[in-house]
Formats: sequence, structure tokens, C-alpha cells
Amino acid sequence: MDSTQNLGATGNIVSHEALDETSFVGNIIREILYSPMNLALLAVIVFLVYKIVRDRTEVPSSSVQKPAEPELPKMRRDFTVKELRQYDGNQLDGRVLVAVNGNVYDVSKGKRFYGPGGPYSTFAGRDASRNLATFSVVSNDKDEFDDLSDLSAVEMDSVREWEMQFKEKYELVGKLLRTGEEPANYDDDDDDENTVNSEENVVAPPANVLSEQSDGLVKRKTDNVSSETEKDVKKNIADSNILLAKPSTESGPKGELPSKDC
Repeated sequence: MDSTQNLGATGNIVSHEALDETSFVGNIIREILYSPMNLALLAVIVFLVYKIVRDRTEVPSSSVQKPAEPELPKMRRDFTVKELRQYDGNQLDGRVLVAVNGNVYDVSKGKRFYGPGGPYSTFAGRDASRNLATFSVVSNDKDEFDDLSDLSAVEMDSVREWEMQFKEKYELVGKLLRTGEEPANYDDDDDDENTVNSEENVVAPPANVLSEQSDGLVKRKTDNVSSETEKDVKKNIADSNILLAKPSTESGPKGELPSKDC
């Protein structure tokens, strides 16, 4: 009888604990469902967990590298305003040229800025000097050379500062020609540059060879001086012997030296 009562009491305790756990979970669910703030937090947590799981299991498409564009050959020539208009990045080779303060630069490596769809695509194939001076991105569609004579000193300083940046980052192609100006011939400059490079590539003799040649020259000069000195000494000795052996022409006993008193 006692054992039966004990078992019944134990079962009641277990059932009460189960009810308590169920009521606790139910209270949490009710708190979440009936509180807008808790629902928002739950949605954020679920979204973050989803993002983490997706990033770890899927390869993002942005990580796929695009094939590198072929490097364009170096260009060296002058342009009129109309000729420059052809290099806005929409042609087959995709080259992008921009003129600043009378000079034309190849900005193809900055195509994401100056190419089609870029934030400064209105500069492509045009003279961007006035745009840079006035902080304007409106396309300059003038067909004549802009001498910038109406810009203020501050605006011209801004143009020069931009030009310095273009010189540091991009390759100079040539000049933007004024009306009636003839283009320069850059083939002669290339020939002169090749000549200078060939002269710079001339290999000089090693220093030890020059030293040996110099030592040999000094040695030969020393030997020549020594031989000449030796010849002079021998000649002097020979002259002395001749004088000693020559008989005296003065009077006195034969075979005797002249007297000191004579």
C-alpha cells in the first residue's frame, strides 16, 4: 500500500514538472507572438542565420573573376576635337581618351570611371578641362578647340592640379590640336629614343682591364726612361775613358804628368 502511494506521488511530481516545462515554453512563445518587438528581433535573427548558412554553402557570383582585358598597344599621336570624339570606349578596342589642358591621356585602365556607364563617362573622348574647372559632369559637345580663356585664375589652378593627377596616373598620348594646327610626327622621337637606349646599352670595359692597360702603359714608360738613363750613363763613362786615354799635348818629360807649377 505504501509503495503504491509512493509511486503515485512520484508520478504526480513528474507530471507537474512536465506541465511546468510546457507552460514555460508556452509562455516564451506567447511573449514572442504577442510582442511586435520580439517578432522583429526573431525575424532579424532568422535572416542573419540564413545569410551565414548561405554564404558558407554557396559560392558568391561576385567572386568569379572576369577575364583580364588584353592590353592595348601604346598610342602616340595628336588629335583634333572631332578625332578625339571617336575614343569614348564604345568602339571595338574600348580605348578611352580624355583631354586635359591641351594634352590627351589614355585613361583606359580607369574605364570603370570614364568608360561607358561610369560616373565620368561624359569626359570620354572629349576635352574635360572646363568640366574639371567648374565641377560639372555635363558633356562638352563643342566641335571647336576650347582655349579656356574665360576661366578665372582659381579655375585654371584647378585644371592644372587635375592635369598633374592625370600625368601621374595615365599615359600621355599627344596634344589636342587647335584649329589649323598641324599634328606632330612622333616617329622621329621614337627613333631618337631608340638611339639613346642603344647608347645606354653599350657595355663598358671592365675596370680590371682598364687598370691592367694603365699599369702596362706606366711600366712601358718606366722601362723607356730607365733604358734612356742607362744609355746616357754608359755614354758618359765612355767619354771619360776617352779623355783619360788621350795623350797630353803639353811639354814635359814623356810619360809624366804635367807639373803643377807649369
